[in-house]
Amino acid sequence: MVAELYIYGRAFGLPSIDPQCLALISYLSIVSHQEYTIVECNDTGISPTGELPMLHDGKNWIGGASRIIAYLSKTGYNANEDLSSEELAKSVAYTSLVDESLTDALLYSWFADSENFLGAIRSSYSSLFPIPSRYILPIQMRKAAVQRVQKYGGIIESGALANTENTKVYDMARDCYRVLERKLGQNDFFFGAKPTSVDAKVFGYLALQLYPEIPNPRFQMILSSQFPRLVAYCDRCRDEFFANLPDTTLPSEPSPFFTNPISSPKEWFKNTFLTPTVVTSTPTTSSKSQGDEKSKTTKEERDFRLKRVYAITAGVVAMALYVIMNGLVVVGNEDEDEEEVEVNYTGASSDE
Repeated sequence: MVAELYIYGRAFGLPSIDPQCLALISYLSIVSHQEYTIVECNDTGISPTGELPMLHDGKNWIGGASRIIAYLSKTGYNANEDLSSEELAKSVAYTSLVDESLTDALLYSWFADSENFLGAIRSSYSSLFPIPSRYILPIQMRKAAVQRVQKYGGIIESGALANTENTKVYDMARDCYRVLERKLGQNDFFFGAKPTSVDAKVFGYLALQLYPEIPNPRFQMILSSQFPRLVAYCDRCRDEFFANLPDTTLPSEPSPFFTNPISSPKEWFKNTFLTPTVVTSTPTTSSKSQGDEKSKTTKEERDFRLKRVYAITAGVVAMALYVIMNGLVVVGNEDEDEEEVEVNYTGASSDE
Protein backbone atom coordinates (compact mmCIF):
# COMPACT_ATOMS: atom_id res chain seq x y z
CA MET A 1 0.00 0.00 0.00
CA VAL A 2 1.15 3.55 -0.77
CA ALA A 3 1.61 5.49 2.46
CA GLU A 4 -0.75 8.37 3.19
CA LEU A 5 0.24 11.63 4.86
CA TYR A 6 -2.71 13.36 6.54
CA ILE A 7 -2.23 17.12 6.80
CA TYR A 8 -3.94 20.46 7.17
CA GLY A 9 -4.84 21.83 3.74
CA ARG A 10 -3.04 24.32 1.57
CA ALA A 11 -2.93 28.10 2.03
CA PHE A 12 -0.83 31.11 1.00
CA GLY A 13 0.58 29.26 -2.00
CA LEU A 14 2.05 26.52 0.22
CA PRO A 15 0.96 22.85 0.38
CA SER A 16 -0.18 23.24 4.01
CA ILE A 17 -1.12 26.01 6.42
CA ASP A 18 0.61 24.17 9.27
CA PRO A 19 4.38 24.32 9.96
CA GLN A 20 4.59 20.73 11.21
CA CYS A 21 2.84 19.47 8.09
CA LEU A 22 5.19 21.49 5.90
CA ALA A 23 8.10 20.01 7.84
CA LEU A 24 6.90 16.45 7.15
CA ILE A 25 6.39 17.11 3.45
CA SER A 26 9.92 18.56 3.37
CA TYR A 27 11.35 15.60 5.27
CA LEU A 28 9.77 13.07 2.90
CA SER A 29 11.31 14.96 0.00
CA ILE A 30 14.73 14.93 1.69
CA VAL A 31 14.68 11.15 2.16
CA SER A 32 13.29 10.60 -1.37
CA HIS A 33 10.16 8.86 -0.11
CA GLN A 34 8.16 8.70 -3.33
CA GLU A 35 5.58 6.10 -2.33
CA TYR A 36 3.09 8.30 -0.51
CA THR A 37 0.08 10.46 -1.20
CA ILE A 38 -1.31 13.51 0.59
CA VAL A 39 -4.69 13.53 2.30
CA GLU A 40 -5.96 17.00 3.21
CA CYS A 41 -8.20 16.03 6.09
CA ASN A 42 -8.00 19.05 8.48
CA ASP A 43 -9.30 16.83 11.29
CA THR A 44 -7.14 15.95 14.28
CA GLY A 45 -9.84 13.55 15.48
CA ILE A 46 -8.62 10.89 13.06
CA SER A 47 -5.16 10.79 14.64
CA PRO A 48 -4.20 8.43 17.48
CA THR A 49 -2.52 11.33 19.28
CA GLY A 50 -5.00 14.05 18.33
CA GLU A 51 -2.60 15.94 16.09
CA LEU A 52 -1.59 16.39 12.47
CA PRO A 53 0.39 15.45 10.48
CA MET A 54 -0.40 11.75 10.63
CA LEU A 55 1.14 8.95 8.56
CA HIS A 56 -0.68 5.75 7.60
CA ASP A 57 1.50 3.15 5.89
CA GLY A 58 -1.05 0.35 5.71
CA LYS A 59 -0.12 -1.16 9.08
CA ASN A 60 0.51 1.73 11.44
CA TRP A 61 -1.13 5.08 12.17
CA ILE A 62 1.50 7.48 13.53
CA GLY A 63 0.51 10.95 14.73
CA GLY A 64 2.78 13.96 15.22
CA ALA A 65 5.78 15.20 13.26
CA SER A 66 8.43 14.03 15.73
CA ARG A 67 6.95 10.53 16.01
CA ILE A 68 6.67 10.19 12.24
CA ILE A 69 10.28 11.27 11.70
CA ALA A 70 11.45 8.79 14.36
CA TYR A 71 9.41 6.03 12.71
CA LEU A 72 10.71 6.83 9.22
CA SER A 73 14.28 6.93 10.49
CA LYS A 74 13.91 3.36 11.79
CA THR A 75 12.38 2.10 8.55
CA GLY A 76 15.08 3.20 6.12
CA TYR A 77 14.25 6.88 5.65
CA ASN A 78 16.80 8.62 7.84
CA ALA A 79 17.73 12.16 6.81
CA ASN A 80 20.38 12.32 9.55
CA GLU A 81 22.28 9.13 8.77
CA ASP A 82 25.44 11.01 7.74
CA LEU A 83 25.60 13.20 10.86
CA SER A 84 28.12 12.58 13.62
CA SER A 85 27.08 12.20 17.26
CA GLU A 86 28.02 15.82 17.91
CA GLU A 87 26.04 17.02 14.90
CA LEU A 88 23.03 14.97 15.99
CA ALA A 89 23.14 16.66 19.40
CA LYS A 90 23.31 20.07 17.74
CA SER A 91 20.41 19.12 15.47
CA VAL A 92 18.26 18.35 18.50
CA ALA A 93 19.21 21.70 20.05
CA TYR A 94 18.34 23.70 16.94
CA THR A 95 15.08 21.82 16.53
CA SER A 96 14.12 22.65 20.11
CA LEU A 97 14.96 26.31 19.53
CA VAL A 98 12.73 26.41 16.47
CA ASP A 99 9.87 24.59 18.19
CA GLU A 100 9.88 27.14 21.01
CA SER A 101 10.85 30.48 19.48
CA LEU A 102 9.49 30.30 15.95
CA THR A 103 6.25 28.76 17.19
CA ASP A 104 5.74 31.77 19.44
CA ALA A 105 6.59 34.19 16.65
CA LEU A 106 4.10 32.57 14.29
CA LEU A 107 1.33 32.42 16.89
CA TYR A 108 1.90 36.05 17.80
CA SER A 109 1.83 37.23 14.20
CA TRP A 110 -1.18 35.20 13.13
CA PHE A 111 -3.44 35.19 16.16
CA ALA A 112 -2.44 37.85 18.69
CA ASP A 113 -2.27 40.53 16.01
CA SER A 114 -5.93 41.38 15.38
CA GLU A 115 -5.19 42.97 12.03
CA ASN A 116 -3.62 39.77 10.71
CA PHE A 117 -6.17 37.44 12.26
CA LEU A 118 -9.22 39.30 11.02
CA GLY A 119 -7.67 40.27 7.70
CA ALA A 120 -6.23 36.93 6.57
CA ILE A 121 -5.76 34.14 9.08
CA ARG A 122 -9.35 33.50 10.18
CA SER A 123 -10.63 33.21 6.62
CA SER A 124 -7.71 30.98 5.60
CA TYR A 125 -8.46 28.51 8.37
CA SER A 126 -12.23 28.78 7.96
CA SER A 127 -11.97 27.73 4.31
CA LEU A 128 -10.41 24.44 5.41
CA PHE A 129 -13.11 23.39 7.89
CA PRO A 130 -16.71 22.29 7.33
CA ILE A 131 -19.71 23.89 9.03
CA PRO A 132 -19.90 24.41 11.98
CA SER A 133 -16.18 23.96 12.72
CA ARG A 134 -15.22 26.91 10.53
CA TYR A 135 -16.97 29.25 12.96
CA ILE A 136 -15.37 27.72 16.04
CA LEU A 137 -11.88 26.35 15.43
CA PRO A 138 -10.20 29.64 14.39
CA ILE A 139 -11.56 31.30 17.54
CA GLN A 140 -10.39 28.35 19.63
CA MET A 141 -6.92 28.54 18.11
CA ARG A 142 -6.76 32.27 18.72
CA LYS A 143 -7.61 32.01 22.40
CA ALA A 144 -5.02 29.30 22.96
CA ALA A 145 -2.39 31.29 21.04
CA VAL A 146 -3.02 34.53 22.95
CA GLN A 147 -2.78 32.67 26.23
CA ARG A 148 0.63 31.32 25.22
CA VAL A 149 2.20 34.51 23.84
CA GLN A 150 0.90 37.07 26.33
CA LYS A 151 4.16 36.51 28.24
CA TYR A 152 5.83 38.77 25.68
CA GLY A 153 3.78 41.77 26.75
CA GLY A 154 0.95 43.81 25.32
CA ILE A 155 -2.54 44.74 26.44
CA ILE A 156 -5.23 42.09 26.13
CA GLU A 157 -8.58 43.42 24.94
CA SER A 158 -11.51 41.22 23.87
CA GLY A 159 -9.37 38.09 23.81
CA ALA A 160 -6.58 39.56 21.70
CA LEU A 161 -3.43 41.58 22.29
CA ALA A 162 -4.34 45.16 21.46
CA ASN A 163 -0.77 46.48 21.67
CA THR A 164 1.46 44.43 19.36
CA GLU A 165 4.25 46.96 18.88
CA ASN A 166 6.11 47.35 22.16
CA THR A 167 6.72 43.69 22.93
CA LYS A 168 9.63 41.34 23.47
CA VAL A 169 8.53 38.87 20.81
CA TYR A 170 10.32 40.69 17.97
CA ASP A 171 13.62 40.72 19.87
CA MET A 172 13.16 37.03 20.63
CA ALA A 173 12.57 36.28 16.95
CA ARG A 174 15.63 38.28 15.91
CA ASP A 175 17.78 36.35 18.35
CA CYS A 176 16.50 33.07 16.90
CA TYR A 177 17.04 34.24 13.31
CA ARG A 178 20.55 35.37 14.23
CA VAL A 179 21.46 31.98 15.68
CA LEU A 180 20.08 30.16 12.65
CA GLU A 181 21.81 32.41 10.13
CA ARG A 182 25.12 32.09 11.99
CA LYS A 183 24.82 28.29 11.91
CA LEU A 184 23.86 28.30 8.23
CA GLY A 185 26.84 30.42 7.26
CA GLN A 186 27.64 30.06 3.57
CA ASN A 187 26.29 26.52 3.35
CA ASP A 188 23.28 25.51 1.33
CA PHE A 189 21.83 23.75 4.38
CA PHE A 190 22.51 23.67 8.10
CA PHE A 191 24.96 20.76 8.06
CA GLY A 192 26.48 21.28 4.65
CA ALA A 193 25.39 20.52 1.10
CA LYS A 194 22.76 17.95 2.07
CA PRO A 195 19.52 18.81 3.93
CA THR A 196 18.64 17.03 7.17
CA SER A 197 15.68 16.91 9.55
CA VAL A 198 16.53 20.29 11.07
CA ASP A 199 16.24 21.87 7.61
CA ALA A 200 12.76 20.41 7.26
CA LYS A 201 11.72 21.84 10.63
CA VAL A 202 13.29 25.28 10.18
CA PHE A 203 11.84 25.69 6.70
CA GLY A 204 8.37 24.64 7.88
CA TYR A 205 8.26 27.60 10.26
CA LEU A 206 10.19 30.21 8.28
CA ALA A 207 8.08 29.60 5.18
CA LEU A 208 4.91 30.60 7.03
CA GLN A 209 6.57 33.74 8.35
CA LEU A 210 8.07 34.74 5.01
CA TYR A 211 5.63 33.91 2.22
CA PRO A 212 2.01 34.59 3.35
CA GLU A 213 0.56 37.96 2.36
CA ILE A 214 -0.92 39.35 5.57
CA PRO A 215 -1.87 42.93 6.57
CA ASN A 216 0.96 43.33 9.11
CA PRO A 217 3.96 41.29 7.85
CA ARG A 218 6.29 42.39 10.63
CA PHE A 219 8.33 39.16 10.82
CA GLN A 220 8.55 39.00 7.03
CA MET A 221 10.02 42.52 7.04
CA ILE A 222 12.56 41.58 9.72
CA LEU A 223 13.68 38.54 7.73
CA SER A 224 13.87 40.37 4.41
CA SER A 225 15.73 43.42 5.71
CA GLN A 226 18.04 41.87 8.32
CA PHE A 227 18.52 38.22 7.43
CA PRO A 228 18.82 37.91 3.63
CA ARG A 229 20.70 34.60 3.83
CA LEU A 230 17.71 33.00 5.59
CA VAL A 231 15.43 34.35 2.86
CA ALA A 232 17.65 32.85 0.16
CA TYR A 233 17.76 29.62 2.18
CA CYS A 234 13.94 29.45 2.28
CA ASP A 235 13.70 30.06 -1.47
CA ARG A 236 16.22 27.26 -2.03
CA CYS A 237 14.31 24.87 0.24
CA ARG A 238 10.98 25.66 -1.38
CA ASP A 239 12.34 24.96 -4.85
CA GLU A 240 13.91 21.68 -3.75
CA PHE A 241 11.32 20.30 -1.33
CA PHE A 242 8.15 21.18 -3.25
CA ALA A 243 9.34 20.51 -6.79
CA ASN A 244 7.57 17.15 -7.16
CA LEU A 245 4.75 16.95 -4.65
CA PRO A 246 2.66 13.75 -4.70
CA ASP A 247 -1.00 13.69 -5.62
CA THR A 248 -3.71 14.68 -3.18
CA THR A 249 -6.23 11.91 -2.66
CA LEU A 250 -8.96 10.59 -0.40
CA PRO A 251 -8.06 8.18 2.43
CA SER A 252 -7.92 4.53 1.40
CA GLU A 253 -9.70 3.44 4.58
CA PRO A 254 -11.35 5.16 7.54
CA SER A 255 -9.22 5.89 10.58
CA PRO A 256 -9.91 3.46 13.47
CA PHE A 257 -9.56 6.38 15.86
CA PHE A 258 -12.64 8.30 14.70
CA THR A 259 -16.30 7.38 14.78
CA ASN A 260 -19.03 9.63 13.40
CA PRO A 261 -21.44 10.40 16.28
CA ILE A 262 -24.30 11.07 13.85
CA SER A 263 -24.17 7.97 11.67
CA SER A 264 -23.02 5.56 14.38
CA PRO A 265 -24.05 6.96 17.76
CA LYS A 266 -23.72 3.67 19.67
CA GLU A 267 -20.24 2.96 18.33
CA TRP A 268 -19.20 6.54 18.95
CA PHE A 269 -20.40 6.38 22.56
CA LYS A 270 -18.61 3.08 23.10
CA ASN A 271 -15.33 4.23 21.54
CA THR A 272 -15.38 7.61 23.23
CA PHE A 273 -16.42 6.71 26.76
CA LEU A 274 -15.83 2.97 27.23
CA THR A 275 -12.93 1.83 25.03
CA PRO A 276 -9.33 2.93 25.72
CA THR A 277 -7.64 4.67 22.82
CA VAL A 278 -4.85 2.57 21.30
CA VAL A 279 -1.83 4.51 20.07
CA THR A 280 -0.04 2.60 17.33
CA SER A 281 3.56 3.61 16.79
CA THR A 282 6.49 1.62 15.47
CA PRO A 283 6.15 -2.13 15.04
CA THR A 284 7.25 -4.13 18.07
CA THR A 285 9.48 -7.17 17.97
CA SER A 286 7.02 -9.69 19.34
CA SER A 287 3.30 -10.28 19.56
CA LYS A 288 3.55 -10.27 23.33
CA SER A 289 5.00 -6.75 23.40
CA GLN A 290 2.24 -5.67 21.00
CA GLY A 291 -0.38 -7.01 23.35
CA ASP A 292 1.24 -5.28 26.31
CA GLU A 293 1.33 -1.99 24.43
CA LYS A 294 -2.36 -2.16 23.49
CA SER A 295 -3.39 -3.00 27.02
CA LYS A 296 -1.92 0.18 28.47
CA THR A 297 -3.76 3.46 28.63
CA THR A 298 -1.36 6.33 29.26
CA LYS A 299 -2.18 9.69 30.78
CA GLU A 300 -1.60 11.25 27.35
CA GLU A 301 -4.25 8.99 25.81
CA ARG A 302 -6.75 9.65 28.59
CA ASP A 303 -6.22 13.39 28.25
CA PHE A 304 -6.75 13.14 24.50
CA ARG A 305 -10.01 11.20 24.95
CA LEU A 306 -11.26 13.85 27.35
CA LYS A 307 -10.34 16.65 24.94
CA ARG A 308 -12.13 14.81 22.15
CA VAL A 309 -15.30 14.64 24.25
CA TYR A 310 -15.06 18.38 24.90
CA ALA A 311 -14.53 19.09 21.21
CA ILE A 312 -17.51 16.99 20.10
CA THR A 313 -19.71 18.59 22.75
CA ALA A 314 -18.66 22.00 21.51
CA GLY A 315 -19.49 20.91 17.97
CA VAL A 316 -23.02 19.96 18.97
CA VAL A 317 -23.48 23.34 20.64
CA ALA A 318 -22.06 25.04 17.55
CA MET A 319 -24.54 23.24 15.30
CA ALA A 320 -27.40 24.53 17.41
CA LEU A 321 -26.01 28.04 17.12
CA TYR A 322 -25.64 27.61 13.37
CA VAL A 323 -29.32 26.73 13.12
CA ILE A 324 -30.19 29.86 15.10
CA MET A 325 -27.83 32.11 13.12
CA ASN A 326 -29.33 31.00 9.80
CA GLY A 327 -32.87 31.78 10.88
CA LEU A 328 -34.13 28.22 11.19
CA VAL A 329 -34.90 28.90 14.84
CA VAL A 330 -35.00 32.38 16.33
CA VAL A 331 -33.87 32.87 19.91
CA GLY A 332 -33.56 36.31 21.52
CA ASN A 333 -32.93 39.49 19.53
CA GLU A 334 -32.27 39.15 15.81
CA ASP A 335 -29.80 42.03 15.82
CA GLU A 336 -27.58 40.36 18.40
CA ASP A 337 -23.93 41.21 17.89
CA GLU A 338 -21.93 38.62 15.94
CA GLU A 339 -19.32 38.30 18.63
CA GLU A 340 -21.95 37.21 21.13
CA VAL A 341 -22.94 34.15 19.14
CA GLU A 342 -19.42 32.87 18.57
CA VAL A 343 -18.57 29.92 20.79
CA ASN A 344 -14.99 29.60 22.02
CA TYR A 345 -13.27 26.51 23.27
CA THR A 346 -9.70 25.66 24.00
CA GLY A 347 -7.33 23.31 22.28
CA ALA A 348 -3.66 22.49 21.82
CA SER A 349 -1.07 22.20 19.13
CA SER A 350 1.44 19.56 18.36
CA ASP A 351 4.87 20.98 18.59
CA GLU A 352 3.79 24.24 19.86
